[in-house]
Amino acid sequence: MGYALFAQRKLVLDGELNCLQLQQTQRSNEQYNLATQTLSLQQQLTSMSASQSNELAGLYEKLADADSEADRNSINGEIEAKQAAFEKELDQINRQIYLTSVKENAVEMEVKRLDTEVSAIQKQLEAVEQAEGAAIDRATPKFGGV
Repeated sequence: MGYALFAQRKLVLDGELNCLQLQQTQRSNEQYNLATQTLSLQQQLTSMSASQSNELAGLYEKLADADSEADRNSINGEIEAKQAAFEKELDQINRQIYLTSVKENAVEMEVKRLDTEVSAIQKQLEAVEQAEGAAIDRATPKFGGV
C-alpha cells in the first residue's frame, strides 16, 4: 500500500472515529438528561404521596369529628374524590417514569453499540498505522555501522 493510501485510509478512519465519538457524547448527554428526568419524576412521586397522606389525614380527622350523618357522607365523598384524583396523578407520573426509563434503556443500548464501533475503528486505525510504520521501515535503506 502506498503512503498516500495509508494517509487517505487514516483520514477516513479519523473522520469516522470523530463522528462516532460525537454521537457517543450526544447519546451520553441524552442518557444523563433522561436519568435526571427519571429522578425528578420519582421525587415528584414521593412528594405527591406525602402531600396525599397529609390531605387525607386531615379529611379523616374531619370525619372523626363530624357530628351528623350528612357531614360524614360529605367528607367520605370528598375523601373518595381526593383518592381518585391522586391515583390518576400517580398513574400519570408512573407512566412518565416508565416511558422515560424505556427511552433511557434504548439510549444506553445505543451508547454500548457506539462504544463497540469506536473500539473497532480505533483497532483499524492502529492496524493502518502499524502497517504504515512497517512499510516505512521496509522502504528505508539500512546502512550498517552508521
